[in-house]
Amino acid sequence: MAFNIFERVISMPQKTALYIRVSTQEQAQEGYSIEAQTSRLTSYCKAKDWPIVEIYTDPGFSGSNTERPALQRLFADIEAGRIDCVLVYKLDRLSRSQKDTLYIIEDVFLSHNVAFVSMQENFDTSTPFGRAMIGILSVFAQLEREQIRERMNMGRLERAKDGFFHGGGFRPFGYDYEDGQLHINQMEALIVRDVYSMFLEHTPINKIEEILLEKYGRTIRHTAIRSILSTPIYIGLISWEGHTYPGRHEAIIDTESYTKAQELLNDRARIAASKPFPFRSTTLLGGLLFCGNCGAAYFAKGNYSGHGSNKTYRAYYYCYSRGKTTKRKIIDPTCINPAYPVKELDKRILAEIERLVSDDSYFNSVVSLPGSQKSADTERQKYAIMQRMDEIDLQISRVIDLYQLGTISMDDIGARTTKLQNEKDALQKTLASMAPKHEKKLSAAEARTLLDEYFFIMENGETDEKKALLHSLIKKIIVKPTVGEFDIIWNF
Repeated sequence: MAFNIFERVISMPQKTALYIRVSTQEQAQEGYSIEAQTSRLTSYCKAKDWPIVEIYTDPGFSGSNTERPALQRLFADIEAGRIDCVLVYKLDRLSRSQKDTLYIIEDVFLSHNVAFVSMQENFDTSTPFGRAMIGILSVFAQLEREQIRERMNMGRLERAKDGFFHGGGFRPFGYDYEDGQLHINQMEALIVRDVYSMFLEHTPINKIEEILLEKYGRTIRHTAIRSILSTPIYIGLISWEGHTYPGRHEAIIDTESYTKAQELLNDRARIAASKPFPFRSTTLLGGLLFCGNCGAAYFAKGNYSGHGSNKTYRAYYYCYSRGKTTKRKIIDPTCINPAYPVKELDKRILAEIERLVSDDSYFNSVVSLPGSQKSADTERQKYAIMQRMDEIDLQISRVIDLYQLGTISMDDIGARTTKLQNEKDALQKTLASMAPKHEKKLSAAEARTLLDEYFFIMENGETDEKKALLHSLIKKIIVKPTVGEFDIIWNF
């Protein structure tokens, strides 16, 4: 998932859309009625000589979220390239949330080269001043996110102290989450007990995965098995941010079995760490970072600065092509993709994971993303194909009209429509082949289970355990040529 703030220069609008929203409470307020907004916006466009494509109206809808029918239809038309400017009467007509406003302007409007204008505030993203205002909005949006996160964390902490699972639309394997409480799922609880039984008999985790598939016909991946073995929820405890509290749910595993499992996990980690492995990365992001310029992997190397007691070691992540330490791993000797201090980049990526843990809306947005980012060229090709498909539909409609008027025969209509339909079918296949392909190794529920243990593992786990968690959640991280830009490709 890419994260960056950008700006674009957008030319004079040729296809303007008016967006109008009135909540129930505002229906009677002067200046906010649908008629009043429509009249003022239409006059504004007339004065500016901006052609109006369509008027999108959401009557009786709150501005506290984006789930509004006309707004969603507007988003779809923007993605289809039918609009190059959106005009509203006032900024709060678009949204009353700073966070949502920034998201709509940056990720929906500007990313599709669509200008946004608010008449009342004279806010226009096609001007330098308007683009500067986006930066100001981002400050308030960040403040709003932090406040929401703080309130959510406080609420979840209190729930954990009271013995309740935090919820959030996900449930731990072995339990059903109903009416705000956990209830044992007998079938899944049987599998959990089987996992503990086999593990305490020293069965390797990958072998347990095979046995469960054969015995129950269910794929329980090794990451999920490890999470089952290390999660205190199965002995009746609720964990939140590295602390555990007595839960109100029924335990599936007895405390003695759980304790033995933790000892065995720690023993295996120590044995694995003691084995010689010359190419083992000692950094958290080792094996995940790749150059967005030449495609080479990243590695960590460092240098010392200072003298005597002030001498310090600083490690940096470098592209192999730029670092030139291993000849066979150099792809482009001229590559100058950015290098980053290990601590700085680790902190930045971990902050994204912590946001996934604490912000359900962000987690849901990541789950719904394709596994790879779409290129601008691909998007242009897709748009051209969709335009041609629209033209074909129009041509087929015209052929049918000609037949109804008696201008062409049935044989002619059959030949023409068959040819057009064959072309459309071929374009449809091409369009489908352009969809990003990325096999997601984790389901949303499996990812949530791992995230639930994030703070506990990062505070108490060994380096290998922390790396295993990151590699389970992340497929790869693309370090882009522009400083500060990254794409995180998640495993779910």
